[in-house]
Parts: sequence; structure tokens; C-alpha cells
Amino acid sequence: MQGLDIGQTLEGGEKAQPSIAIVGGGMVGAVLALLLARNLPCAHITLFDRYEAGEQERPSFDRRSTAIAPSTEQCFRRLGLWAALAAHATPIEQIHVSDKGHAGMALFDPSDNSGAPLGYVIDNGGMGQVLLAAVNNQPNLQSVQANVKSINMVALGAVLNAGDTSGQNATVFDLVVVADGAHSSLRKQLGIDVRRVDYQQHAIVANVRHELPHQLQAFERFTPRGPIALLPKGGHASSCESALVWTCPTDELQNYQALDGAQLIQRLQSQFGFRLGRLLDIGTPNFYPLELLVAQEQVRSNVVLMGNAAHFLHPVAGQGFNLSVRDALRLVSVLKTAVAAGSSIGDLAVLQSYEKQQRADQQNTIALSHGFNRIFTRMPFPIQLLRTSGLIALELNPVLRAQFIRLLSGRAQPAA
Repeated sequence: MQGLDIGQTLEGGEKAQPSIAIVGGGMVGAVLALLLARNLPCAHITLFDRYEAGEQERPSFDRRSTAIAPSTEQCFRRLGLWAALAAHATPIEQIHVSDKGHAGMALFDPSDNSGAPLGYVIDNGGMGQVLLAAVNNQPNLQSVQANVKSINMVALGAVLNAGDTSGQNATVFDLVVVADGAHSSLRKQLGIDVRRVDYQQHAIVANVRHELPHQLQAFERFTPRGPIALLPKGGHASSCESALVWTCPTDELQNYQALDGAQLIQRLQSQFGFRLGRLLDIGTPNFYPLELLVAQEQVRSNVVLMGNAAHFLHPVAGQGFNLSVRDALRLVSVLKTAVAAGSSIGDLAVLQSYEKQQRADQQNTIALSHGFNRIFTRMPFPIQLLRTSGLIALELNPVLRAQFIRLLSGRAQPAA
């Protein structure tokens, strides 16, 4: 872009420092930008975002909440952001997993995680405040408001087209990270196909008030129509507010959308039960289609797909953002090694090394969220018996419990 004095230009000249562009200033793009800036102080990093630098009214930083795994908490601690984020966070001390109409259930508590919380629930708006402030205060990180329309590959790297370049003196980046969402226009422009599974479900997302305090307990309730998650909010055990992610079949969506607040609460109560007493009120619900999207290519020379552009998961296990943070940690580790060795950070072999190292974590996490939804939704009676037995085994078998928590916490793979 004009006015940016970073990287190698099309007119030539030597470049002493690697240059990285990140397209997409949501949660994943911001976290990756901060990790790169802190771990590669020699690099010039530019975060391209269609929103203004201080603007918080963006889809990523709305009234929804995000479940944070312990591995993500540790990432935020390493970035020095956890003290600020904790003001917007509620710890999860217990996770209650149940299957409506069946005996199987499992209960997890801090003893399953060495005495520490099993995770946290963070308000997206608060997370946005902290991340945007950190981005704006990082010296070797530049945030640019631009709607990047395409990526053009050239001999020395990649050039971004945001509609305002002259074609001369355009910045050539050693590496472009595409983090522009599940329906990435840049992924499509690059000709990268996706594996897609339409779950024929929608998520109903809202905040719910209930009669009894949640006591820092999260609930995962499986029903024939899909899972229901209620995650504790409010920052303390006596809070009576939870974040709701409620799955409904797409063929019933219009029926749900036609319900008023009282009717919606009544239907939710009938499916969730009374573990939080009477459900009193529900905020304005938002409806989101659910599908599995996995990019068939996550790396090319000078290009990496990250976040929902790389993989978009069912929210049943709350793993999408946490997996993306682990991807970011792994990528930064690989790039740091490449810089130390004098290798180009955009070299295909370098980026393939990242993809290979992170493959098992991605496959396991995708299988966890996909499998949970499939097994617990509209399954015949023999499968119902198997899943009931599975939940009972999960409750009683210490080995299974430990492995399950390792998957949920993000520690099932070697740390980057």
C-alpha cells in the first residue's frame, strides 16, 4: 500500500528484515499479530483490518462470549494480557455433561486439571478492548484500515490489492496470513477448496438469566435436536447469568425465530431442565448456521491460512478459537526457528513444517467437535446405549477422564 515503508518494493532494493501481513483484525488475527511482534522483534508486521484501529463494533467483538482453554490462558499470560483480560473473565470450576432422557453423565472439576480452573469464559467485547489496545501499543506492529481484495504472487513474495495501490512501490511481503473468516474471500480468490459438512443446524446465541447462581459451573446438555451449552458469566460464583449456545435443526429454525422471549425460555427450560432453577429471561437471540469447513490447503509459498479461514468447527466443544491460538503459537515457533537459521519465512518448506507439526492437533480437535455433534444428535437406539456407556465410563475411568481433559485444555499435543 502507498505510504508504507516496509519490506521489499517492486522497484527493488535490499530488505534486511522480514515483512509479514495479516489480513483480518478479529480475535485470531490480533492474537497472531501480537505473538509475532513479541517473538520476532526484527520483523515488520502489518495488520490489515477493514475496521478502524479503535473501532470495537465488529463481529468478533460483540456481545457473545468465548470459552478459553487453559492453553489459551497461558498464551495470554505470556503476552502479558491476562491481568487485563481477567476483568472480563469468569472461571469454569466444573463442567457438567449430560444426555437428555438417558442416564449417562459426567462431572469434571479442578481436580481433573491439577487444581486449576478448567477454563474461562470471556466476554468478546472485553477481549476486543484488551487486544486492540495491545495492538495499538506494539512498536513493530502497524494496523492499517483496508479491505484487501486479492493477493498477487510475485517473484519476491506477495502483494496485497486493497484497491488503492498504484501498481508501483507496492509492498511485497515475505508472508501473508489470511485470517478473514470462515467464508474467506481471499481463500476463494487463491483457488483453495474447502471440505464442507453442512450440519443442517443453527446456533441460537444469547445471554440467559436464571434463578440459581451458576457456582462457576458450565453445562453441556445433549438433546435429540442438538447440544445446549450454558457457560458461566458475571465473574463470580453467585452470578445468575450464563452465555447460551443452543443448537436447533435448520428445518425448525423458523419456528424458533417466531417465538417471543417467554416462549423461547419455556422451550429452553423443557430441553435443559432445572439445574439452574427457573430460567428467567433471555437476551436478544442471534442465529448462526453451523457447518464444518476445512481448507484443503493451509499453506502455499508466502501464504498461510489461519483461524476460521483454515478451519471452522461446530461450537459443541468450544474448541474453534482455542485451536486457532495453538495454530498461531506453532506458526510463530516455526517462523522464529526459520529466522534464526537464516531461512525465508515465506519458503514453502518452512510453512509445510508448520502444517506438519500442527496436523495432529487439528485432526484430533476437529474429530472431537464433529464426533460429539454426530454421536449425540438424532442417533438410533444402539448408538444411544453406546454413548450412555461412554459417558458413564468417562465419569468413572481416570485414564479416559485425563485424556478428555487434555483434549479440552489444549495440552494433548506437544507445546509449541
